[in-house]
Amino acid sequence: MNRKDIEAEIRRTLTRLTEKDASDLRLDDDLGTAIALDSLGRLELLSEIEERFDLTILDLDSDKASTIGGMLDIVEQAQTKIAKVA
Repeated sequence: MNRKDIEAEIRRTLTRLTEKDASDLRLDDDLGTAIALDSLGRLELLSEIEERFDLTILDLDSDKASTIGGMLDIVEQAQTKIAKVA
């Protein structure tokens, strides 16, 4: 899956979880401020991203999940680690 597809999936998941349109958010917009994603919402988002992309997000990486760009980085790094193991 390429970066554009991953981004689209993250945006769809955000929109579904928050019931707010995430399509116009910039990659560096803070999700807490832009769409009122609280800490519980962020955990739900991370859990769904883990399931959708079949990966594990480390607690250290979860700090990056405050923006769409940060989540993209998390997914890409996890996919790279998986590819190296395979």
